[in-house]
Amino acid sequence: MPSTSIEGYPSQYESRLTLKNGSEVFLRPILNTDGPLLVELFNMLSPQSVYFRFLSSLKALSEALLYQFTNINYDSAFALVAVVKEDGKNVIIAVGRYAFDPQDNVTDLAVAVRDDWQHLGLGKSLLQKIITIGKEHGISRFVCTIHPQNDAIKQTFKTLGYEVKYSLRGAYNLVEIFV
Repeated sequence: MPSTSIEGYPSQYESRLTLKNGSEVFLRPILNTDGPLLVELFNMLSPQSVYFRFLSSLKALSEALLYQFTNINYDSAFALVAVVKEDGKNVIIAVGRYAFDPQDNVTDLAVAVRDDWQHLGLGKSLLQKIITIGKEHGISRFVCTIHPQNDAIKQTFKTLGYEVKYSLRGAYNLVEIFV
């Protein structure tokens, strides 16, 4: 899984990661051609994982959302994907991302890990790396809205080592991470 030669592609963020079970994954910035792989990832997520990620029971990723997720500037919007080989082809098993929202003047943070790859340290590693990249790009505060029952992400935030503040936003928790 070599780096790509797309202009502006930040290959310095490519790395390999060994998970708790000994599996090795390739981490790389997302590409604008990753749409089909994101659809495959989405289709492999359980309804609960979809709900926890999108706070909605999405049945599919819209074309607009796919475009938003894959066409980024690698600065105010950035995403890392975790790639493995399955049945001889590359598949995305997780994605971590941030995106600046100028309307609300906040940088949203999100992570999604395919259910069969959860609890292996992948989500935490993606969040650590994406926050570090954000800091390099001048971001000092990230936000995300989470479901109050998403204990796994709460525990992950607790172990990242940053100041984390929770507040209520309707039925959900607004999380602020200060780095």
